[in-house]
Amino acid sequence: MKKKFIVTTLILGTASLTLINAKANTNFYVGGSVGYSALNTPSGPAFTVTNRDPDSTVYETGSKNDAGGFGGGFFAGYNINQTWAVELGYTNYADTNYESSQAIYDNTSNSTNNATLSYNTYSVDLFFKGNLPLQEKLSAFAKVGVSYVNQAVDYSNPANGNPAIYINDDTFAQPKLGKNTYTAYRPAGGLGFTYAINERFSASLFGQGFIGSGDFETDQDAIASAYLVGASVIVNI
Repeated sequence: MKKKFIVTTLILGTASLTLINAKANTNFYVGGSVGYSALNTPSGPAFTVTNRDPDSTVYETGSKNDAGGFGGGFFAGYNINQTWAVELGYTNYADTNYESSQAIYDNTSNSTNNATLSYNTYSVDLFFKGNLPLQEKLSAFAKVGVSYVNQAVDYSNPANGNPAIYINDDTFAQPKLGKNTYTAYRPAGGLGFTYAINERFSASLFGQGFIGSGDFETDQDAIASAYLVGASVIVNI
């Protein structure tokens, strides 16, 4: 997914460069954005270290709880007038990854097991955008709309592994094994500032995201909220 996003971004960037010397003559625009993104997945550990056999000792040899990182997207829009616009885009968010490696010692043997849980998310976003001029070249904007969210949840936990690794049920409902994809239409929005470099090019600082659904403690199919804070380059075409 990330490779596809990077290749697409490079193609759009190359296409944008061919427009540098052309004069903007429509109300359409295209752009790309990069920045820091994260999913609002639980911050606590996904797995517990549990001693179910009093004659054995289970201990964790390694763990991972990574959330947040590079995100970005691209978009196209139409300026209805100087104040209002509609915008369609694609946003890719940083993954969340949990992992636990555990070992068991029962006086006769020592074995290990490994479990992983990851969330991979992108959205297709439709926004209604309002612009508020602040100075000659500087304006503020707000966006409100809907995101079609695709969130893939990949859970691996060998059934016959020793020791058995258990989900932290204080934080997570038991995930479904394997890779499962959940989709939903979710409310979305954003805020930011735009600076007009010239008639053709603009740059923005912004924050945007969507509101997830469900409760991770009780729902196997919960979708995490997500946000992206970054910068955009816009080309009027």
